[in-house]
Amino acid sequence: MKLSNFDNKNGESIISFQPWQTSGTEYELDSSRWYCHLLVNGERIYEYGCPCGTCGIIFRKVGSTNHKISDPEAVQILGDLKKIPSSKGLQQLARVLEPGIYHPLVIEGKITSIEPGAANDYFATDVVRLFGFEPPEYKEPSGPWTTYYKFRSDNETGRTGHISGLHNALITAVVMPLHDPSKLNRERIDYWKQKHSQGNTLTAFAISVIDNQSPAMGSPDPTYKYEEHYLFTNCVIDGHHRIQAAAELEASVRILSFVSSQYSLIRENDDLKIVLSNFIN
Repeated sequence: MKLSNFDNKNGESIISFQPWQTSGTEYELDSSRWYCHLLVNGERIYEYGCPCGTCGIIFRKVGSTNHKISDPEAVQILGDLKKIPSSKGLQQLARVLEPGIYHPLVIEGKITSIEPGAANDYFATDVVRLFGFEPPEYKEPSGPWTTYYKFRSDNETGRTGHISGLHNALITAVVMPLHDPSKLNRERIDYWKQKHSQGNTLTAFAISVIDNQSPAMGSPDPTYKYEEHYLFTNCVIDGHHRIQAAAELEASVRILSFVSSQYSLIRENDDLKIVLSNFIN
């Protein structure tokens, strides 16, 4: 599988990353395995990562943003997303991102709106079954602290490497909104639901990262069939109303994801291909 590369030379860093620089033995051994923040206009919005890669995947909201991108402009550039936009279109969309190399990718599928702690919450189910409860809380899952969306179809892969011996790894894809879904404009959601009924494709674009972790001591649930997790997280830059419309209609959405391998918590570039091969037709 060959991934496309896009060099965002003219990025304005409105949306950027900030590794949490700290100290300690674990950090000194592997500084890439620490917490990282996704920032909008310099404000921390999301936090993800883990000091050791064995405590369980998290991706949680720690702030909010009022920054919005021109909806009509993005819709026009994205079109129906039957293919990756032209280089000029990518440059227009990615100017809000920080400079760097990204892998543009169109992913498609039906999504479900997830409330933290609900029966279908990935962080309260799969993460807890594989890792148990995250310290120091222990008594509750380390959820995202916001409503989010999950692609309905999980994937899995048999692999070796991160853990000795052949084992199954779960691949989950989620969509994290920068804006609270409960505060979206109802008229705009209904507008896009109507447009979809008229044959329009619901689209969005996002900045994306991949996390990969496995427990140090094995799963606390002996019936759980996975020994490793990959989480493919797509943070919405534009298209919040269209994504909410898709969730309410139980319809497919197409998302142009700018995947950052630099800020993905993966050990090898092969891991990037393991995950993304499930989303490339």
